[in-house]
Amino acid sequence: MTVRERRGWLIVGAIFVTMFFIWGAINCGAVFFIPVLKQFGWTRAKFSVALSIGWVTGGAAGPLIGWLADRIDPKKMMVVGATITGLLWLALSRANSFGEFLAINGTFGICVGASTSIPSSLLIANWFEHRRGLAMGIAFSGSTLGGAVMTIVASHAIASNGWRFGYVTLALPILLIVVPLIVIFIRNRNATEARESADGASAVPAVQIEGESYELPGLELAQVTRTRSFWLICAVQLFAGSSLGLGPHFVAYLTGIGYTASFAATVVSLYLLMTTAGILLGGPIADRFTSRTALLGTYTLASLGSVALLAAVHPIVLAVSVIAAGFAWGSLAVQMPLVMIESLGVRRLGSVLGVTGIFYTLGAAISPIATGHIFDVTGSYLIAIGAFAVFLFICALAIFGCRPLDHEQSQFATPAPSRAA
Repeated sequence: MTVRERRGWLIVGAIFVTMFFIWGAINCGAVFFIPVLKQFGWTRAKFSVALSIGWVTGGAAGPLIGWLADRIDPKKMMVVGATITGLLWLALSRANSFGEFLAINGTFGICVGASTSIPSSLLIANWFEHRRGLAMGIAFSGSTLGGAVMTIVASHAIASNGWRFGYVTLALPILLIVVPLIVIFIRNRNATEARESADGASAVPAVQIEGESYELPGLELAQVTRTRSFWLICAVQLFAGSSLGLGPHFVAYLTGIGYTASFAATVVSLYLLMTTAGILLGGPIADRFTSRTALLGTYTLASLGSVALLAAVHPIVLAVSVIAAGFAWGSLAVQMPLVMIESLGVRRLGSVLGVTGIFYTLGAAISPIATGHIFDVTGSYLIAIGAFAVFLFICALAIFGCRPLDHEQSQFATPAPSRAA
C-alpha cells in the first residue's frame, strides 16, 4: 500500500467517525418523539413539521453547499458545519417552545449537509478510483452504525434523566471527538498526489490544487441538466425522499401495534445495523456489477420491505421488513452517488449532489408531515406505508432508464467536419 493510499484510508476512517456521531444523532431521533410530545402536548403532525424543516433548509442550501464543495477545501466546510451541529444539539436540550425546535432543526439541515454527505462524497471520489464503492461504503456505514449505538445510548439517557439530557449526550461527542478529527486528518489531495494517481489510473482524476489544474471526467452542470439520466435521478430522489415519512413515527407505530417502547428502540437499533450491512456491501455490489443495476435491485428490495411492514404486528414479518428495508436503505446511501458518477461523471459531483438533493429533501420534508396528518385523521399509519411501497417501486423503474456516462457525453460531442471529395 502506497503512502497516498494509506492517507486515503485514514481520511475514510475520519469520515466514518464523523458520520457515526453526526448522522448517528440524527438517526436516533425517533426515541425522542414520544417524550417530547408528552412534554409539550403537540399533535404528531405539528411536531413532524419541526422535525422535517431541516430537510427543507438542507435541500435549499444543497446547491450552494455543492457549488462551494467543488471550489473550496471541503475540510473548512466540515469543521464549521460539525462545530455548529454540536452546539445546536446543546441548544435543543434547552428548547422550550415550538419556535425554538423549528429554528434549531432548520439550521441542522444546513450544517449537517455541509459537514457530512456532500463534502465526504467529493473527498472519497477524489482520493479513490478503483475501490471507490468500498471506500464510500465503509465511510458512510458510520451513519447507521452510529444510529444503532446512539439509539441505545439516547434511550438510556432519556430513561434516566429525560429527553433534555438525551440531547446533551448527542452533542458532546461531536464537539469533543469529531471536530478535532476533522482538523487533524481531513484534507484534499495535493497536486503531487493527484498527478501520481493520474499516472497510475486510466481515469483522469482531476482537481484544482495549489494552482495546478487537472480536469475531472464528466459533464459540466449545464450539460448535466440536459441529460435524461439527470432528470430520472431527480425523480428517483423525489420519490425516495417521499418514502421516508415513517422515520420519526417508527417507534410510535411499533408501540401502537402492541410492542413495548424498549423493544421498539431495540428494533430501531437492529434496523440500523442492517442498514450498516447494506452500506458496507452496497458499494462492493455496485463495483461488481454496475451502480444502476445494483440500485434497481436495491429499490425493489426496499419496496418489499415496506410491504412487509404492513403486517409488522407479526414478529417474524417485522423481522423480514427490518432485514429487507434496513439492508436496502443502507445500500441506497452508497449506490446513489455512484450512479451519479456512472451516469454524469465526477467533474461537478458536488453540484449534482446539491441540486438533486433538493428533490430528495422536498419529499423527505413533506412526507413525515403527511404521515402524521394521515394518522391524526385515520388513527392508522397503514395508508402511508402502502404509499411508500409504491413510491419505492417507481424508483426502481426510473433508475432502469439511466444511461452510462459515455452515452450521455455522446450527445455533446462535436461532429467532425466532412471533407469534400
